[in-house]
Amino acid sequence: MERCPTCNARYTGKRFCHRCKTDLGTLADIETSAGEHLDAAISAFDAKDFRQMYFHAKRACALRRTPEGARVLASASLLVGQFDAAVDQWTALNDR
Repeated sequence: MERCPTCNARYTGKRFCHRCKTDLGTLADIETSAGEHLDAAISAFDAKDFRQMYFHAKRACALRRTPEGARVLASASLLVGQFDAAVDQWTALNDR
């Protein structure tokens, strides 16, 4: 998160926006959780546990969609045989 979604002030890393006092902690927690799931997906790939990789990549993209997360999810989808999902992820990623 780079800016407050309420007032568009620059995000300073604090739990509350310095300008409008909106609680940004929940959004920051969601971003942190998405990053943790993405890291878990990459670790599962290293361990060759592709079902866990798919689970964590899908969860990471559900929480916060990033290009890196979409690439990991497309790869995980291929590895578990979810070919339609892999094509959908790759198409959405490259249509930008």
